[in-house]
Amino acid sequence: MPPGTFLALARGGGGRSAVRVLLGAQYSRNLLTLRELVERCADLGHPHTDAVRQAWRLLGGLRGTDPGAVRRVLTYPSVSAWAAQTVTRLAPTDRGHGESPIGGPAAGGWPAMLAPVAAAAARYAGMPATVGFPTPPGSAFPLPMAGHVRLDPDGPARVALTVTAHGVTIDGVPPRPGTGWWPVPRLRAGRLELRLDDLWSLSRPADPVPPDEAARWRAALAPGWRLLATRHRGYADELAAMVSMVMPLPPGAAELTGSGVPAEVGATLISGTFPAGVGCVALSGGGDAATTAATLVHELAHNKLAALENLFPLLRPGDDVRFPAPWRVGPRPLPALLQGLYAHVCVARFWRRQQHHESRPAGLLRARTEFRRTRAACREVAELLLAGDRLTPHGRLLVDQLHRVVAEWDRPGPAAPRGGRSGVADPAVHGPGEFPQGVSRAGADGP
Repeated sequence: MPPGTFLALARGGGGRSAVRVLLGAQYSRNLLTLRELVERCADLGHPHTDAVRQAWRLLGGLRGTDPGAVRRVLTYPSVSAWAAQTVTRLAPTDRGHGESPIGGPAAGGWPAMLAPVAAAAARYAGMPATVGFPTPPGSAFPLPMAGHVRLDPDGPARVALTVTAHGVTIDGVPPRPGTGWWPVPRLRAGRLELRLDDLWSLSRPADPVPPDEAARWRAALAPGWRLLATRHRGYADELAAMVSMVMPLPPGAAELTGSGVPAEVGATLISGTFPAGVGCVALSGGGDAATTAATLVHELAHNKLAALENLFPLLRPGDDVRFPAPWRVGPRPLPALLQGLYAHVCVARFWRRQQHHESRPAGLLRARTEFRRTRAACREVAELLLAGDRLTPHGRLLVDQLHRVVAEWDRPGPAAPRGGRSGVADPAVHGPGEFPQGVSRAGADGP
């Protein structure tokens, strides 16, 4: 990564070019992870070895003919999350015995899911392909980015999945729409294209998103996206490049409430990100345009920092010491404080600019209040992190840059324009919570 790109990201920005660097690194990481998965299956004599090898060969051929299609599928968040889980839990001492050696689908333990991943890449490359693999527990699996297949639980233990220009077949028979096949809904708005999907769909049977729920999510996200696209275009550009999946969650979902507090459970809009699934935002509930936009900015920042941490360790290992967080109830460990600081600096910048686009007194008051509150919280946490000894050199550089951004906001400067292009960079800058199960709760923290 060029030093200037790191510094731009360290200040909370970077633009589409920095996001492309991060996603390129994620693609490289996933390729290495999948190669390790193939090798571990072979070393263990895993019963899925033949299916995994066949899928890996198919991916290798597709990389030679249409590398863009392979990259698009292999950086899809559900593929990233499944690959990371599966290779981690394929421990050398766990010999396969016909079931997953890593605890079943809920633990990400079905290596043969590499077959539908390869089939999805073939589909997007426009290449017909057939892959055979053992059916997963639950008899349901996704074709990443495309749809979800549900099989007869009493069906064969192994199936042949074929993709062509005309569609999908299972053992030569097209799955019946609405019972055996559900396409993944897509939300399109300008440059933004999001899929409503389950991040863990390769690890557990997923409930498809019905059309009426998809329509509700389109309506809920549209005002926030329009605000970003018209008033905060830098963030809109990054969001369109970085985030490809929205994971709808009910308000009481275990992923959000497992270690939450009552204030979070009752929040109107709760959101989360998963470091293993870069490019995914989990959302529960809804809000007005400004709340939705600020939440998307918050989760965009978490995704960027998660991808950056895959390249540069930002904290040294140490004791699980916890400190108060101005934006959360209860003390937080240092990794959560660092993630929270980065996200809240980005959100503070959003509110700082939003002040100049509010025509209603109530909206202006809210933007000013949120900016001042968030700025003060960011200054407090940045100084706490800089005073400690857990930051790596890259981590100290990042926190120092964030602290400088906040300090620059305390000095008088030129007012932001009311119209025209408004992006991530400050006028003076040219360039850039704890995750139980990988989840942050931005909406409950206050954006």
